[in-house]
Amino acid sequence: MKALTAFILRNRTVSSLVDTPYFWVAMALVAGAIGYAVSYIDERLGLVIAAGLIGIAVALVCLFNTRNGFYIVTVLGFFMFYIKRFADDAIPMGAVGDVLLAVTFLGIYYRKTVLKERLWKYSSNVITLLYVINFGFLMVQLFNPSMYSVAGWIFTVRKALNFIMIYFIGLHIFHTRQAIIDYVKLWVVLSAIAGLYGCFQQWFGLLGFEMNWVMSDPIRYKLYFQGGEIRKFSFLSDPTSFGILMAHGVVFSIILLLNAERKRDRKWLFLSTLCMALGMAYSGTRTAYFMIPAGLSLYVLMTITNRRTMFFAIGFMMLFCVLIFGPFYGNGTINRIRSTFEMSDDESLNVRDENRARIQPYIMKHPLGGGVATSGVLGLEYNPEHPLAGFPPDSGYLRVAIETGWVGLILTCTIYFTILFTGIRNYYRSRSREFKIIYLGIVASIYAYIIANYAQVAIGQIPGALFFYSAVAIIVNLRGIEEAAQNQDSKISKTNAI
Repeated sequence: MKALTAFILRNRTVSSLVDTPYFWVAMALVAGAIGYAVSYIDERLGLVIAAGLIGIAVALVCLFNTRNGFYIVTVLGFFMFYIKRFADDAIPMGAVGDVLLAVTFLGIYYRKTVLKERLWKYSSNVITLLYVINFGFLMVQLFNPSMYSVAGWIFTVRKALNFIMIYFIGLHIFHTRQAIIDYVKLWVVLSAIAGLYGCFQQWFGLLGFEMNWVMSDPIRYKLYFQGGEIRKFSFLSDPTSFGILMAHGVVFSIILLLNAERKRDRKWLFLSTLCMALGMAYSGTRTAYFMIPAGLSLYVLMTITNRRTMFFAIGFMMLFCVLIFGPFYGNGTINRIRSTFEMSDDESLNVRDENRARIQPYIMKHPLGGGVATSGVLGLEYNPEHPLAGFPPDSGYLRVAIETGWVGLILTCTIYFTILFTGIRNYYRSRSREFKIIYLGIVASIYAYIIANYAQVAIGQIPGALFFYSAVAIIVNLRGIEEAAQNQDSKISKTNAI
């Protein structure tokens, strides 16, 4: 395989073969065979063949061009649920995404083999070490005596492995300034498109196949239809994932908007922020409403000496007060936003607090937890006889605590603390205004996710996980990129002085 990879990357024999008559004769025979099969066997076979050819082409791109491959995986992460609903759940889009992600990850190894790079290049840092330790801890969970199902453990480890692959891919493709800028632009554009489509659903109603999908499950319809209207979900899997993704996008875009220098950039960032903010509002996700003031509060604290920050903070507080206490009560969306900050009257929050208090003795008695995939819906599927089966883990931290114990919770909190500490420390060490803005946007967005994880299982949903783990990789790499640029400038200055 190593020789084949080197042959494809370094030789042009394949391209010269395309210019020969034999190639075109072979293609004509293949086309004729496909046409015959579609006409006389089954017309659906044509769709299968077309999908297979497209899939092979995309897989080759992911394997031999990891950067473009990761962009493809990111775009697919935004639209995979939309395609799945359109096909009436007939296409296993989750498996397609997992395969492309794995192929992209393998592309890193093949590239290192051909270019003879060190396998662990860009990976020697504390955050990487903590993620490796956490993955090892999940491997140990296989021997947890409280867990009954190996299949549930495999499901959890496969998902964790996907997150690790996203992080490692990010480490190896975000090692230049331009690569980071391009990905940030892609993410803002995709988030704005998702927000705009959520607005379309609100203003013009759901499309037929979307409404059929909501109505096909009575439980789903009950969760989505609240306050006299259906909560919007755009291209994503559900309104909660959509709202949380839009909230983090609003935080990120506002920070970019406040620090943009060019008028054209400010205009497009304002429109993007507006689309995402409206989409978030229409999702009806209360956790998302709280994420914005949480993320922006950290931004204000980190830039408190900036005059523009002070004006923004004052304006944001005035807008917030008008939204919460203004004399208008007929809008269901505004009423739901207001209910987020009326915590004493929130019945669902009170129920969650009762559940947390009830499960605390179990957490203290099980330092390794009850085992992965033992709570909630996954518990009913993989461990139906487990004491935790069906228990609602409405918080990401609560799920970690009951499934992997207080040991797993300490490890998870240590990882999040280290990520924020690294980002904030590197921000104050940075001398580049452009890099400082990226640090601010990423750290504030990640902090918003970490806060949201208290009320929802916010970290780990696709496509939000693609941003979260990519953003962590960017935090790790930015410092090295800036140091390399400073060293290069120093060498040039010394050369000129001589």
